Amino acid sequence: MQRPKVRTPAASLSRLASLLAQIKSRHRLKRSLMLIPSDEVDRTLRSIGKSRGDLFTVFKGNAGHRKRMALMLHHFGVDPDFATHSFWSALRHADKVCVQCPNVRRCRSWNSWGVRNDAPRIFCPNAELFDEIACQGRLRRAA
Repeated sequence: MQRPKVRTPAASLSRLASLLAQIKSRHRLKRSLMLIPSDEVDRTLRSIGKSRGDLFTVFKGNAGHRKRMALMLHHFGVDPDFATHSFWSALRHADKVCVQCPNVRRCRSWNSWGVRNDAPRIFCPNAELFDEIACQGRLRRAA
């Protein structure tokens, strides 16, 4: 007969502390990246098993504005890993712009429609940057 596993209080507390740290880390990711030093962003991401490129993908716990930004980057054909490696400062600024964007409702609607046309160039204040990053990414792949 097998004995049931009994967790010691120390193991339970350790697990609880780990879960609380992950929740706290995810909360930090809700803020604009301009408000968080880059090394803290990296530490927070490591604590939840993510990298900078993952910031610009849709995952549970990511900020709503960043999820919309991830969908927009995908629309423009931007590789998040390339973008964060080569355009980190610009993406941090774009993140701040996205947090303060007056076109959130239009962006959200556009993303939910599944329409893939050039409309974001009309309403997205980051469209020009995303175009530039996508162009640089294509040039890099072609070289």
